[in-house]
Amino acid sequence: MRPSRNKSKVLIVILAIILAGFLFNFFQKGVRSFFYSFSAPIQRVFWEAGDSTADFLSSIFKSGELKDEVDRLEAEKNDLISQVVGFQELSQENETLREALGIGLKNEFKLSFTQIIGKDISQDFILIDKGIKDGLSEDMPVITEEKVLVGKISEVYYKFSKVMLISNKESSFDAKEINSLAGGVIKGIGSSKLLFDLIPKGETINNSDLIVSDCISGIFPEGLFIGAVINVSKSDVGSFQQAEIEPAFNLSKTKNLFIITEF
Repeated sequence: MRPSRNKSKVLIVILAIILAGFLFNFFQKGVRSFFYSFSAPIQRVFWEAGDSTADFLSSIFKSGELKDEVDRLEAEKNDLISQVVGFQELSQENETLREALGIGLKNEFKLSFTQIIGKDISQDFILIDKGIKDGLSEDMPVITEEKVLVGKISEVYYKFSKVMLISNKESSFDAKEINSLAGGVIKGIGSSKLLFDLIPKGETINNSDLIVSDCISGIFPEGLFIGAVINVSKSDVGSFQQAEIEPAFNLSKTKNLFIITEF
C-alpha cells in the first residue's frame, strides 16, 4: 500500500507544480497586461511628444533654411529696387537733358549734367556730384535747365564740387536789364538776396524788370537769367542807383543742374 500512496503524493506534487506554473504564467501575463495598459497612454504621450519634438526641431532647421531664403529674396528685392531707382534717375536725367535741348542750351554751351547733393543756404553754397574726374574746374558757371544762373564752382574735388551761389557775399559780376540794357553790377548780399548796383542814374529801371548776365568781365556768358527787380533805390546825391533783385532760382525745388564747361 505504501508504494501507491507514495505514487499518489508524487502525482499530487507534480500537479501542484503544474498548477503553480500555470498560475504564475497567468498572473505574470496579467501583471504585464496591467503594466502595458497603464503605460500605453504615457508611452503614446512621449511618442507623440517625440514626434512633435522632431517636427519642432525639423521646423527649427527648416526655419534656418527659410531665413536664408528670405534673406536671399530680400537681397534680390533690394537689388531690383536699386535698379528701378537707377532707371528712374537715368530717365529723369534724360528728360532733363531733353528739356535742355528743347530750349537750345546744348547749342549755346558745352554742358555737364549734375545734381545737388548738399546745401548750405545760410552760407550761400551748394555741393554737386561732379568733380575733377568729370573734367570740372573752378569758376565754371552753374545754371538750371531753364537757363537760370545759380552760381559758379568755387572749389573742385575728385568726385564733387562746391558751388558759390550768386547770392554769396563774395559774388560780383556784370549784368543788365533785358530790354533797356541798363547795365550795372550784381552783388550777393547773403541769404539768397541780390543787389543790382552801380546802375547809372540816367537809366530807367522799374519793378518787375528782368535782369540777365552780361559778359563784359567774362565771368559768366551773356544772357543767363538772374531774377526780377523788386525795389529800386534812387539818390539825389550819388551818380548811381540800386535795385533789389529776387533771384530766379529756387533751391528748395531744384535738384538737377548744368555746369557750363565751355562758352
